[in-house]
Amino acid sequence: MSDARAIEAVTKTLLHLIGESVNDSGLGFGGAVKVIAQPPHEVRTEIEPLQCNLFLYRTEVDAALRNADPLDLLPGESGDPALPLVLHYLITPYIQGGRDTDAHRVLGLAVRAIHEQTLLTSARLTDSGPFSNVAAQLDRIRITWQPLGESDIYSLWSAFQAPYRLSAAFEVRAVLIDSRRPRRAPVPVLKRGAADQGPVAQGDIASPFPELQSAAPQNNQASAHPGEAVLLHGAKLGASSARVELTHPLLAAPLVIPASGVAADSVRFTLPAAGVPAGLWSVALILTDTVAGEEVSTSTNGVPLSVAPRVTSGMPMTVARDPAGAATVHLTCDPPVLAGQPVVLIADGRSVAEKRTDTATPVTGTALTFVIAAAAPGRHLLRLRVGGVDSRLVDRSQPKPRFDPTQTLTVT
Repeated sequence: MSDARAIEAVTKTLLHLIGESVNDSGLGFGGAVKVIAQPPHEVRTEIEPLQCNLFLYRTEVDAALRNADPLDLLPGESGDPALPLVLHYLITPYIQGGRDTDAHRVLGLAVRAIHEQTLLTSARLTDSGPFSNVAAQLDRIRITWQPLGESDIYSLWSAFQAPYRLSAAFEVRAVLIDSRRPRRAPVPVLKRGAADQGPVAQGDIASPFPELQSAAPQNNQASAHPGEAVLLHGAKLGASSARVELTHPLLAAPLVIPASGVAADSVRFTLPAAGVPAGLWSVALILTDTVAGEEVSTSTNGVPLSVAPRVTSGMPMTVARDPAGAATVHLTCDPPVLAGQPVVLIADGRSVAEKRTDTATPVTGTALTFVIAAAAPGRHLLRLRVGGVDSRLVDRSQPKPRFDPTQTLTVT
């Protein structure tokens, strides 16, 4: 989830890290050092007495990730790989009057700041580069020191056409820049085999601890709606009481709700009707028993649970194309979209991002707008994807699954 301004955001984050270190009130210069990002031959020492320059002198493609599929692709979907960049930086202090000891002090403070940040955290990237969504990329951005030999130093400073100065080099990997080409999202398979189950692998050695294996929404659906019952399957789940802990990546604290129907291999609970945003949740159990007169609680592992959005505006839907051939779709959904959740409308196999994402505006609330350029006339199966989970397209209430005829969009 990175855009073309990811390099700029990473550079500004590094500048802030170095600036905080060299200008702190302890060992630093108390605000006297100007932290810049300029080519070495353009740095002017006659203007500023104390400077620390961060120069991006080389970019390359990370070969290990060059052809890797995006991590947020769902099974069966395809999309262009992101561009994985490795950024090579040079830190160089510039001091007036040839005071080498001050230059050594600036360099030491700067490299300590980089050494302490082996990972660029999402919070750092968001604070320093709010104009880019590089903080949302799934791969972590790591900082690694890069040793330079004599030939490397000679080649670099000869290319700079500037006198050599004491420097330190490091690399930042990998900064992902996503492709703007739309992804392909085929319609799901109606049935995979007997009882609609794929291959199952079973270990020979059973764990002595309670564990969860899966979370099954009702009617064999792939996802649950708020207010619906969910059945947890596992082993050694028997206890005098059980609570369900639901964790969502965009909520500060987990939801803890009581469970019912506690058995050795299954536990049932009902999702709250409100306050449960769509997306991928993690479900764990807290089992409580009385041992030697004391209550002992045990937490199980977490299993994924998909909570699907509903399209609450009139369905099926009919939309007319404008003179340019584009179809604008206005709809409402439930639960409301949280800021930071990607929102996509999928008509048959074509995906369209929510209109506000084109202007880098966070999508929130229940009112959504999508513009389908060059929309094909006719009837299309419609899915709303919020936080990586699709609205229900398949009706499994009958013996044979079928596509829900109400989940369609007709373009005229």
